[in-house]
This record gives sequence, C-alpha cells and structure tokens, in this order.
Amino acid sequence: MIRRMALQCFCFGCSKKHSSSSKRPYQTTVLEELFHHFSLADLRKATNNFHENNLIGRGGFGKVYEGCLQLDHVATAVVAVKVKSIHIYYKPKEFKNEIELLCQLRHPNLISLIGFCVHKDKEIIVYEYMSNGSLADRLFESDAREPLSWKKRLEICIGVARGLHYLHSGLKRTIIHRNIKPANILLDDNMEPKISDLGISVQGALFTEKPKPIQVRAKETFTGFSGPLDYISPEHLYQGTVTDKCDVYSFGIVLLEVVSGKPVNAIRNEMPGSQQPPNEEIEMSNNGSESSSDDDHISMYWDSYIMLRLRAEDIDPALVGNIAPQCYAAYIDIIDRCLKDEPNERPIMGEVEVLLEHALTLQLEADATDTSDHDYLSLFTTIT
Repeated sequence: MIRRMALQCFCFGCSKKHSSSSKRPYQTTVLEELFHHFSLADLRKATNNFHENNLIGRGGFGKVYEGCLQLDHVATAVVAVKVKSIHIYYKPKEFKNEIELLCQLRHPNLISLIGFCVHKDKEIIVYEYMSNGSLADRLFESDAREPLSWKKRLEICIGVARGLHYLHSGLKRTIIHRNIKPANILLDDNMEPKISDLGISVQGALFTEKPKPIQVRAKETFTGFSGPLDYISPEHLYQGTVTDKCDVYSFGIVLLEVVSGKPVNAIRNEMPGSQQPPNEEIEMSNNGSESSSDDDHISMYWDSYIMLRLRAEDIDPALVGNIAPQCYAAYIDIIDRCLKDEPNERPIMGEVEVLLEHALTLQLEADATDTSDHDYLSLFTTIT
C-alpha cells in the first residue's frame, strides 16, 4: 500500500496547476521515505563533479559514474550514478518509466534503485554498485581478468532467466524488458547477474485478462536502442508487435554470445554467405510498416547461425575441452527454440529457466564422472 501511495505521489507534470506553481515536475513526500531524493550537489560531490576518472560505463541513456554517498546520515556506500544524455533518441518518459518500475520490483536478479535526482534539465538515477561490471565487459573486453568458466556462464544465464521470468509472470502485470543484451546484465561482488536499464520496458495486461500483443509504433521500435539491432525479434522490429516472447528472442542471442565469447555481429560476419543487418533506422511507410519488401530481413541472417555447432573456432577458446557434449547439445537446443521466427514457437521464460538448469545439471554430472578433458571434437559429432 505504501509503495502504491509512493507511485501516486511520484507524478511527473501530473497537473497544469502543479506545474505552474512549482518548477519541480513531481512530488516526493512519500517516495523520499522509500528512496533517496538526492540533490545535484550530493551527486557532484559523490562523483568528483562527474569526473572522467569516475566514469564506469555509457549507453543510450547516458553516462554512468562510480560514486560514494552517505546514506541515512550514517552509512557510506559505493553507488552507480546514471546521468541522462542529451542524445537525440533519449525520451524523458524513459526516466519516469524506469523509476516507476524499479519502485515496484524486488528480485535478486534485478538491479536495485537507491534514489534519483531531478534538477532543472538534469535527470539522474542512483543504483546499487555492481563491482564486476557488465556481462559484455567480461565476455568481449580483453583484460587481465580470468575468463568466465562454462559453469559460471551457465549460472549467470540461469540468473538472468529467473529475473526475466519474474518480470513476465511474477507481478500483477507482465513487464517486457525490450532491451536484453550483455551490456544490460550487470554482475555483483559474487558474480550474480542483475538485469538493468528498464527505461523502454512496457507493461502488459493484468494476469486476469487475456494476454494480447502490445503495439508499439514502428518508428519507436528503433529509438532507445544503442548499437546494432541484433537483439530485437523480427515481429518487434518490423511489425512493432511486443510480447514477452520478444525478450525470449533477445535472450537467445545473449546465449549465443555467452558460448562464443564474441558479439553477435562478429559471429555473423564470420559466417559464410552472411550479411550485416542495418544499424540505422529502416524507412517506414505512412501506415507504420516497413517499406522494404524484405520481410525476412532478420530471420535470414539466423538461418546460418546454426553453423556455430559445426565450427569449433566459433566457440570461445577459453571453453575448449570444458563443455560436456550432452550439456552443449541441450544448450544449443535452447538457443534454437528461443530464436524461432514465430513467437508462439518460442518457450516462455519459465521453461527456458528450467532447461538451463537441466543443462547445468548435465555439466555437473559429467564433471563428477569424468575428470579428463571433454573430447571437443566428439562434442560436434554428438550434436550434428
């Protein structure tokens, strides 16, 4: 009840009367009791005036800084401070949307909100600090850190699946993330994954109602996404149709990157006969649909992704000899199912979670009964 009251009080420009009487576009009476409303001075001090040395990440929303804040006038905590960008694709409603959603969500595999700041044109969100960076950092960045083991990668994938399962079915309304990718999967001190960046997430119908696809204007499908459009499902990209199965598709791409240790566009570029998808907006017709006749634009790229199972060089070299054939076969089957062209043919996230747990069990059983290196060549023979 308190949290519901907080959300009611957290109204951005909720009435003309309010906006005309105050420059602050929201009320925080109850919300401030649950989450800190930091002053800009607090956050400047915490981040050394947003110094580049404190910069730990950047994305479509803006830059993220490491900071040190005093909470409750007693404890001092390291936090992550995300500052709004003035990028052309940024929409103010994304800030509001993320705050409102994070106020409602509580799950060990979702990032926690600590507080926020609104000061004139500044919009800032303060999160718990993730000491091990993002999954993208650990997979794609070459540094002195030891590569993630196959077991740890499976555990991270299971944690992400649990977080998505919670978003899809753990609340009164389904929440569709819409931006699942390794850069938005953060790792804490214990390498537990936490899903972040809910700015463009959308809420579905109540569970008491019949679920139906959400229509997002085709142009809006592209805004808010940084980098290539590789993670977006075909129906989301071309018809503006959004369901929980869009997240399943995106997660399938993440699973592919986890086993390869490469960004998905790099995998595609190395595949014979493959083409690079567009990184820019596709021209839309007046009715909001794609103007090109190439309706299979995305799916045709993934007709060849299955070659990953045929080519040993497409597996992360750090995993060679460490994947049990039975586990790998189960893992590839999950990717197959998540990347189905038809949304109805993809599993729900609860099923993906169970399948990944089964794959991990197969790996642990193989490790317990066989102390020698797994025959990497037989791995490919087994599943083809």
